[in-house]
Amino acid sequence: MKLFVKSSFLVAIAMFCVNSFAEINVREMNTKFGINLFQDANLWDDSGSALIQRLGAKFQSTKAGNKTISATYAKGKVLKAEIEQLSITEIDGKVSQLDFVFFNKGDSVEGKKWTQKLQREMLQQWEILETSLNDIAGKSTNGTWGFGRTKNKAKIWKLENYMFCLEFKPKEFIILHVIHPDTEKKTATKQTASDTFNGKQNVTKEPNGDIHIENIPMVDQGPKGYCVPATIERCLKYYNITDIDMHKIASICDTRVGGGTTFDSVMTDFKKVCNTFKLKIGNAGGFSMNSIVSKIDNGIPICWMLFATDDFLKRMVANSDKRANADFTEYCKYLKAQDKIKKQMVNPHICLIIGYNKKSKEIAISNSWGEKYKIHWVRFDDAKAIARNIFIINPR
Repeated sequence: MKLFVKSSFLVAIAMFCVNSFAEINVREMNTKFGINLFQDANLWDDSGSALIQRLGAKFQSTKAGNKTISATYAKGKVLKAEIEQLSITEIDGKVSQLDFVFFNKGDSVEGKKWTQKLQREMLQQWEILETSLNDIAGKSTNGTWGFGRTKNKAKIWKLENYMFCLEFKPKEFIILHVIHPDTEKKTATKQTASDTFNGKQNVTKEPNGDIHIENIPMVDQGPKGYCVPATIERCLKYYNITDIDMHKIASICDTRVGGGTTFDSVMTDFKKVCNTFKLKIGNAGGFSMNSIVSKIDNGIPICWMLFATDDFLKRMVANSDKRANADFTEYCKYLKAQDKIKKQMVNPHICLIIGYNKKSKEIAISNSWGEKYKIHWVRFDDAKAIARNIFIINPR
């Protein structure tokens, strides 16, 4: 049996009871999880690359402060429940945390409406996970995961040097966090933007006049309409706040089933959460090149809400491809001769503005669609034609 992702996890089949991790065969433990997770009794001295190789799946990795976070979308079963996503966090090259995302309103729901049938399915997945973890680690205790407005109820199991925290928010998500018990006290500690954050250190200047922000973590929203939660998550990770993901952000911002988040929800609901992280959210000063320049020069990415029309996206890719190999002076002439993109109020979207070039009159944008879309260059005139709102999240 295989669990299919972009590649596949290795799976064994067996049934057994367990009281202590040290007393069982690692192969049996992997059987309980349904994936080839463990190579010995201590997962925490494994490198992320070794674990990824063992799982046999294709992950995308990104840096966030001193952490490396690798994530993959998955289809199959872990702990006998249907999984949607798995992320691996490393610190200093060693695995420090696993996050298994199960039933959630973004990935697991067909259609745009929450029904009683879906509620039953979500509850069934929760019960399957609870039963599987009880079988592995005994009876759970009640607890929480997160802090402030991001705190949710959780069931907690401890088994030697493992702690399993099953976080559940009805109509939102089920996430299993696996950490070392010594990490428990850290989960209740706020992560906040550093008082000494200096965004200018992340600004890169190229000989052709390109000025852009480096080191912004990538988050892949997948096929769901989570562009707003994923983009906000990228900003938080940029400020080294890593314990809140797009699923929690979608819950806070009242993102619709399957995706879709309003600007008003972001500016009201998420604004309250920003205070918790020593961040502020607000207007970026209008969609002008001068406003963009002032933010980018200080290493502050801009959240840009736009209408991602087909014409705009096609030109974004085509121009960026041409830009990579063309003489820059000739390329600027080529841009100047292009007609302006027509405004169409379709395909509402959000991405990050992360750079600009005054000579070519372009801005650099980054979409939450994976590494392939980490940076593209677009004409400012085209961007202005399909722009909606812009705002920034930055340290207080």
